[in-house]
Amino acid sequence: MSSNGPFRILLVDDEPVVLALMGRALAEAGYDVLPASNGLEALELAAAARPRVDAVITDIQMPQLGGEGLAAALRQVDRHLPILFVSGFNQPAPTLPGPLLAKPFTPDDLVSAIGALRTAPASGQKASA
Repeated sequence: MSSNGPFRILLVDDEPVVLALMGRALAEAGYDVLPASNGLEALELAAAARPRVDAVITDIQMPQLGGEGLAAALRQVDRHLPILFVSGFNQPAPTLPGPLLAKPFTPDDLVSAIGALRTAPASGQKASA
C-alpha cells in the first residue's frame, strides 16, 4: 500500500459507462483512481504511476489484453499486487488469480469488495463473489 497519499486503484474496463460509474463510486469512497479502457493502457499507467498502484480492479474480457493477461504482467513486477476481477459473464475462468465480483453490482458492493481485497492475504486468493 502506498504511504504517500490515498490508496491508489488502477481501474480497467472497456465499457466507458461502467468505467465511469465504478470510478465515481471509488472516488467518492476516498480512493485515488487511475482509469484505463484496456489492458495495454493499464500497463502504461501502472508503469508511470508514482509512487505506485496499490490495487487493480479489472474486467476479465477486454480487447487487446484481457484481465488475466494484465494480472500476469502486473504480477511480474509485484507478485503481491491485490487484483479484483469483475465480469458480466456467467462462466468466468475458475482459476483467476484473485477474487471475482460478478456484474451487475452496486457501488456499495464494489467499495466493500475493494475493502476486503485490502485486508485479504496478498497471494493465494481464490475466485469468489
